[in-house]
Amino acid sequence: MKWLKIGLFLLILFIFVYLRLAPIINQTVPYTFDQGRDFLKTSEIVRDKNLPFIGPESGIQGVYHGVWWYYFLLIPYGIFSGWPQGFYLSLFLFNLLITLFFFRFLKKNYNWTTALFFLALASTSSFFIKTAFYASNNTLAPIFVFVFIYSLYEFFNKKPRYLLLTGISLGFILETELAFGLFIIPAFSIVYLLFKRFKNLLLFFAGLIIPSISRILFEIKNHFIQTRSFIDNLSSPKNVHPLLFRAELEERVRSFWQYWQGLFFKENITLSIVFLILLLISFFLIKKSPKTKKLPVYFLSDLIIIIFLLSLLYKNSFFWTYYLDGIQFIFLFILVSNFYLLTINKKIKLLSYFFLITVVAINLFAFIINITSKKTIPLLGLRADNKIVNYLIKNTNHNYFCLRIYTPPVIPYTYMYLFSYYADQGKIKYPKGDFYNNKCYYIFDEDLYLDRVAVWRKNNIPNNAELIKTVKFENGTNIELWSLILNPNLP
Repeated sequence: MKWLKIGLFLLILFIFVYLRLAPIINQTVPYTFDQGRDFLKTSEIVRDKNLPFIGPESGIQGVYHGVWWYYFLLIPYGIFSGWPQGFYLSLFLFNLLITLFFFRFLKKNYNWTTALFFLALASTSSFFIKTAFYASNNTLAPIFVFVFIYSLYEFFNKKPRYLLLTGISLGFILETELAFGLFIIPAFSIVYLLFKRFKNLLLFFAGLIIPSISRILFEIKNHFIQTRSFIDNLSSPKNVHPLLFRAELEERVRSFWQYWQGLFFKENITLSIVFLILLLISFFLIKKSPKTKKLPVYFLSDLIIIIFLLSLLYKNSFFWTYYLDGIQFIFLFILVSNFYLLTINKKIKLLSYFFLITVVAINLFAFIINITSKKTIPLLGLRADNKIVNYLIKNTNHNYFCLRIYTPPVIPYTYMYLFSYYADQGKIKYPKGDFYNNKCYYIFDEDLYLDRVAVWRKNNIPNNAELIKTVKFENGTNIELWSLILNPNLP
C-alpha cells in the first residue's frame, strides 16, 4: 500500500509539473502590457540601483499595489540575467514549493489519502495551473492564501504565536492584490471577533504591518497621497456603473460560482456539481471531526460568507474576477478537509477512494489530451512576440534600425522589454524611433478597431514614404518595411 501511494504521488507530481512546464517551454505563456511593463521596471531597478517603495498601479486610481512583486521579479532577473522565460520558470518553482509544503502539511496533520486528493485536484485545476505561470502581481496573492490557511490551522491547534504569521500572510495578500486584501482583512477581523477571540490582536496587527512597511514609508514621504486618493474614491467613486441590488446579487453569485469552478479541470460544470455534492455530504459529518480540524473549516466557511456580503457593498458593475484571486484555495481547503472526513469514517470510506480515483483519472485524461491534441504550437503570448523580434534580429544584421510599433494597449512594453533584453545580450542594436538609412520597420499588432489603426498610420507614416515589404504572421501581427522617397518629383 505504501508503494502504491508513493507511485500515485510521483505520477500526479509528474503531471502537475508537465501541465505547467509545457507552456513555459513552448513560450505560450501570457505576455501582455502588464508583463512587459513589470519586466522593464525590474530591469530599471537593477540598472539604476534604485529600490522603489511602491509597486504597480491598482484598479483604484492613485492607489498602487505593494512593492513585493517587483522584489520577487528581481530574483529571476538576477538568476537568469533578464531571460523572459526565467520569470515564468521562477513563478512555477515558487508555486511548486508552496504546493509541496502544503501537501506535506496535509499528510502530517490529516493523512496520505487526503494529501493525494489535494495534489490531484490542484494538478489539473484551471486556476491552479494559471497561477503557476501568469506573471502578474495578483498571482502571488493565492500563494500567500496557503500560508494564511496553514497559520490559521496552527493557531486553532493552540499555537497563538501563529497569529503573527496570519497577520503577515494577510498583509502580503493586501500588498500583492490590493482588492482581495481590502475584502479579506475586514472579513477576517469580523469572523475572528464572532469566534469570540479577543486575545493576541496586537500580534495579528503587528504581522499585518510588516509587509506594508514600504507602503507606509512611501505614504509618509509623499504626504499620504494614496490614502487621500483612496478616501476620495470611497467618497466620490469614479467610473462607477451601479447595478440594481438583484442584478448585483446575481452577478456576485456567478462570480463565486466561477471561483468554485476554477478548482476543476477546464472549469468542468459536471465536476463542479459532483464535488459540491461531496462538500454538502461531508458537512453532515463535520461534528464528528476533531476540534482542531473542525474550527478552521467553520472559520473559513464564515470567512467566505462575510467576503461575499462585503462584496455586495461594492456597487460598481466592474467587479473583475481577479479581485478575489486566491479565494479558490480557501474553497479547496474546505473541500479537502471535508474529504478527510470520508477517509476516517469506516461506513463510507469507500466513497473517499471513489473520489480519489476520479481525480487521478482526470489527471491521466488531462495528460493524454495534452500530449495528443497539439499538432502545432500556437503563435501566441511570449512565443508570438519573440518570433516577431527574432525576425528583426535576423534582418537587421546587428545594425541600428528604425522601428515604430502599433499595439492596442498604446505603449508597447512587451516589445520594448524583449528588445532591451536582446540588446543587452548583444544580439541586436536597440531600435531608434526615427528613419535610419531612409528606412523604418513598423510592427502592427492585430486590432479590431480599424479606424484607430488608420489614425495611427496617418500620424506615424510620412507622406513621402513607400511600402517595400510586408510580412504577415499567423497571430494577425504584420511587419512592414517603409522607405522614404528622397526625390518625390522625379518620375
